[in-house]
Amino acid sequence: MYRIFISLETLVDSSDMATAGAIRLLDMEEDIFGYSCTETIGKEDLEHIFRHQELGVGVIHTYIRFLYDNFMRGNDQLSNRFLFVSSSLVNKALICREPDSCREYLVKRFMASSTNNLYLWPYNSGCHWLLLAIDPLKEVVYFLNSIDGEWTNYPDMKQLVDTSIKLFRSQRQARVPRTKSSNITWIKVQCPLQRNGIDCGYFVMRFMREIINMNQIEIPITYFDEYKCAHYTRLQLEQIKEELCQYFIEKRLISI
Repeated sequence: MYRIFISLETLVDSSDMATAGAIRLLDMEEDIFGYSCTETIGKEDLEHIFRHQELGVGVIHTYIRFLYDNFMRGNDQLSNRFLFVSSSLVNKALICREPDSCREYLVKRFMASSTNNLYLWPYNSGCHWLLLAIDPLKEVVYFLNSIDGEWTNYPDMKQLVDTSIKLFRSQRQARVPRTKSSNITWIKVQCPLQRNGIDCGYFVMRFMREIINMNQIEIPITYFDEYKCAHYTRLQLEQIKEELCQYFIEKRLISI
């Protein structure tokens, strides 16, 4: 696998992507995030993967597109069950600067819910990626954080999610028990933990892959038995990077 990364890095350096600021564009169709958009992939994004550095939103969204194309497209059960929230429209900076637009997008996204949906939202706190898996109908939020932090460390994010679910509840005129009316259920999942300050983005991508692969709306508190471990191995993270690199080639983000 290491040789593949070296070969691809050499290929990028000898192409028109070698120039600083060079970019590729990847179309993201409406079914993925609820709106059509174009994702920008720069040379720096590719270098971060090759050199196993911290990842930006462009790489995370490209992997979401990979999951959609390779697992969900043409599979009605998976494509109807799992949906995604855009990290470009809802993140730490925008929650602080434009909370109303973030709330509006989340509620609109939740309105696409059917009877069994789980929304996968890679959340960037400004310096760290974690994953929220939200079931808006059951009003349950699964919190997967590879540094073992608590959701109370992200009060702006939690308030946004809680408020959006309550607005969604109101818009669909749902009746809930009085004891439930002010409480959204948050579940901290005992997911694999990273051992450095770099791997969070890779962990979030693998979490999404495993959740979709298990095809379950409910995530066990102790995580899935099939994937349960204290930490992901280097090989498990390399698998994600290999899938990304192969997808870059397939979509001609890297030419060979």
